[in-house]
Amino acid sequence: MLQTIDAEGWRRVPNRPSTGPRIGVYGCSFVYGTGLTDEETVCGRLQAARPGLRILNRGIGGQGTVQNLLQMRRDIAAGAVDGVIFCSIADHRFRIVPHPSRMRAFQNGEWYRLGVEHVPVARHAPDGRLRIVYVPIWQPALGVADVSVFLPDDFLLIRTYTDVIAQARADATAAGLSFAAALLDRVQPEVSEAMLAATPDLLDATVPYDETHHLLPRDAHPAPLGAEKIADRLLSLVDRVTP
Repeated sequence: MLQTIDAEGWRRVPNRPSTGPRIGVYGCSFVYGTGLTDEETVCGRLQAARPGLRILNRGIGGQGTVQNLLQMRRDIAAGAVDGVIFCSIADHRFRIVPHPSRMRAFQNGEWYRLGVEHVPVARHAPDGRLRIVYVPIWQPALGVADVSVFLPDDFLLIRTYTDVIAQARADATAAGLSFAAALLDRVQPEVSEAMLAATPDLLDATVPYDETHHLLPRDAHPAPLGAEKIADRLLSLVDRVTP
């Protein structure tokens, strides 16, 4: 299985034309297409279904919605995108805050070798406004302390997620771009249902969590059929955000 990176450092989208509206699809490894060929990825399938558009694969493994927001802002500033789709999974609720389930993974020395020192996370000011702060990834106390009693519950985590999506929508709208968002997984069905219920206009693009649609048992990422089904469901959003 060959995964190709283009000259700009992003996952290659096969048969993308040199002209046409540019639709940025932001997300994590589900969008990047871990375990899939370039043609099998969600973005590869969207491009095949809409050959007159330029589908931009803005998926990076391990990233969350805050990082997608920052990348979207960079793309808007560079005039590099004409429509925006944010894709999330339930685990993003942990990635948007300095949650131990994510921060412990950063203790791996590989992050230092890559030159990663901080992770952007969402915080709320006392008046409820959202702000983004950068937390150092080296937090050795997380490896020895049980901090679970101090953590926000899923309701609060999902509330923060909805606020990040709302901020992304506001930023895109302010730049004159159409914005849409979708949820891609049902690893934890009750959490996915809560995210869909709490987030206005969040499209349910999920597929069953089984070996037909995911690379189980060794890997949880979408299999070719899973990516195909997700892409089919995202097509309505592609059409909605195309100028």
